[in-house]
Amino acid sequence: MCLAMVAFIACKPQNTPVEPGGDPQPQDTTKVDPGKEDQDKEADLVLDQTSIALEEGENDTITATVEATWASSDEAVASVEGKGKEAVVTALKEGYAIISAVTKGGQTKTCVVTVKKKEDPEKPQGAQLKGSQVWPIILDGVTGEANAEKIVASFQPNDVDQFLYVWEGTYVGGEASGLNFHGNGEGYTALVVAGGWSGCGFCLTDAGNGWEAAKALKDAIVASPDDYFLHLAIKSTDNASHCFYFMGNEATKFVLGTNGVYDGPIYANFDRNGSWQEFDIPMSAYASALAASPVAAGVNVFVALTEGINGAQLNLDAVYFYKK
Repeated sequence: MCLAMVAFIACKPQNTPVEPGGDPQPQDTTKVDPGKEDQDKEADLVLDQTSIALEEGENDTITATVEATWASSDEAVASVEGKGKEAVVTALKEGYAIISAVTKGGQTKTCVVTVKKKEDPEKPQGAQLKGSQVWPIILDGVTGEANAEKIVASFQPNDVDQFLYVWEGTYVGGEASGLNFHGNGEGYTALVVAGGWSGCGFCLTDAGNGWEAAKALKDAIVASPDDYFLHLAIKSTDNASHCFYFMGNEATKFVLGTNGVYDGPIYANFDRNGSWQEFDIPMSAYASALAASPVAAGVNVFVALTEGINGAQLNLDAVYFYKK
């Protein structure tokens, strides 16, 4: 009995752990390289640019720290050709696109591309209007576009709800020859006296909300008159005098010329050499009159009157209210 037990014990595998009450557990003899886990981990993905601004037709390169697959959210705005760690972005049309880089490990980074219209070097550039805020009455499109951020509301005729009304039997259309006040060829308002006294008004009808913007402007002028001006440019080769008033209020009359026509006081004269001359009329002189007069639908936001000299010219441009 003793010999048999000794033989049994001697046959057991050596150094095999045995759980109490259980079977022997096999030993894991696989060798582990302590650096292998770090080798398998993907490096962090970083892009050298997270935003790009381009004009149509331009391109730029984005570089990543890890090889990636590249894609554009809007191929019509900006295309992308990527290989490995680099991608070339080409701007195609005005707008926004997001360029994405995705690694094999699933990391994703993006770059926002802003595409602007390519400026035409032959296209005349609009001048900057005076003031921080503008309400145009007569203004060419090039200058209007260049000052779009300043324009609070437009009182320009649109043949829908805002009109230039020439009073019957007065002015006829003149020839807007040469460059306008801002130096481009988009024209200006040109009228000629066809008989006796002549007049016209820039009317804001009840079909739109331009008159409401005029009312808000009037209230702002009354509240802070020193901050507001009426700008206008005029040119002529004759000696006629012109009377103007605004916000439908005849108490705001002023005359450019030498004759106090239509009961309007003379503000200033101007050279009759056919070149543009500009005036900045301070609203502080008219705040009291404006305070006493309401603005309603159908208001003539700006009125021009010319004394009755047959053939006299009224050439106006860059007529706008502005806040300094």
